[in-house]
Amino acid sequence: MSAAPQVIELPGPLRREMVRDPAGLLRLRAEWSALCDEARAGCLFLSPEWLIPWWEHFGAGRELCCIAVREGAQLLGLLPLFRERVRLSGVPVERVAFLGDGATGCDYLDVLAAPGCEADVRDAVLEGLGDLSWDLCDLDGLWRESATALQVAQRFPNGRAVDSAAAGLGGARAQVVRDSKLRFVCPNIPLRGTYEEFLQGLGRRENLRRREKWLFRQPGVSIEVARTAEEARLAVERFLELHRARWSVEGGSDGLSDERHEAFHRAAVQQLAERGWLRLYTLFAARRPVASVYGVVHQGKFLYYQSGYDPAWAGKSVGLVLLAHTVQDAFAEGLGEFDFLRGDEGYKTQWARAERWTIQVRLWRGARGKAARSAQQAALLAREAVKAALPRAVLEGLRRARRLLRAPRPEGMGRWEAALRAVRDAAD
Repeated sequence: MSAAPQVIELPGPLRREMVRDPAGLLRLRAEWSALCDEARAGCLFLSPEWLIPWWEHFGAGRELCCIAVREGAQLLGLLPLFRERVRLSGVPVERVAFLGDGATGCDYLDVLAAPGCEADVRDAVLEGLGDLSWDLCDLDGLWRESATALQVAQRFPNGRAVDSAAAGLGGARAQVVRDSKLRFVCPNIPLRGTYEEFLQGLGRRENLRRREKWLFRQPGVSIEVARTAEEARLAVERFLELHRARWSVEGGSDGLSDERHEAFHRAAVQQLAERGWLRLYTLFAARRPVASVYGVVHQGKFLYYQSGYDPAWAGKSVGLVLLAHTVQDAFAEGLGEFDFLRGDEGYKTQWARAERWTIQVRLWRGARGKAARSAQQAALLAREAVKAALPRAVLEGLRRARRLLRAPRPEGMGRWEAALRAVRDAAD
């Protein structure tokens, strides 16, 4: 049996609800989806189409604590959060974070609010955040320019202890300290003019034209785009296979590192397809899939979420050719932006013409939060000292080794053997 949401009446017409179970989240789905569609901060990674499957696959051992704000029966705001118990540098803490936090790579997480109600919703949500039990409020993935980030920065000057009540947090009074740092650059292409005009400014234009000309002269070359739920079932398996193949030489992908992540994406693409948002591209050569792009069209933007390709075809630049096709389609569809999302990979910077940044905002509360913050700072200093003493190649080898240890066992080779080989190869 699901628990009824806790309802708190606020001064004025607003009231606040705390959603603590999956059934309550599902009851919100229709109005949550409508709110995300109209909110200025609304994005794919704040939609129920993305976050409900996320919770179903990553919610084990965690507790929902989403804060909803209403006026009468109307949903005006939502802060989707979970709570968990973790150890940070040896200190046990209660941590609250955005739904979507972690390895699935969600950018632009924020408070959803109906247009014109943003300030009142943020005030109500911040007060509700204080009523929750936590030592660390870890808001990772905020857009640096968001009004939420600005309001938190104004109420909690960086690195200085502030009385929680004075800053508008509810609950018992305590000292709160904020830390903030830049997290990820998100390159993008503003889609102005035509695709051909855009290509005039692309440094790899001539190479792209040669690769396209050669590839499309080969037999059995075609491009398919899965948009429907039925088409997505086969296309997502092709994508996952090509993504695994692309990253196998690097020890596995950070973003799709295990069966749980793959199961999440199988579920998510069905939800995205049902809304008409999915654009799952597959490039075939000799009638075999050789490259794939996992794209989503949402609120007038093409989101380039992930890609994969057959390493045997890497020398033919199949990834470049398919990327160009997705950009061309985005122009043809009349979209306003092509967003590469997080990451400063070289191919993104070659294509992008603008960028935005995400940040991580951490609020440490009370004595246990203070102790965890001190322990984290000490551990960070120690890590940085070690990294400064090691050659870059060895560091990269260690990263590859870590991915290999986490990835499924390589065929014919044990995990530890593969990891040690990665470190040894980097050192040679």
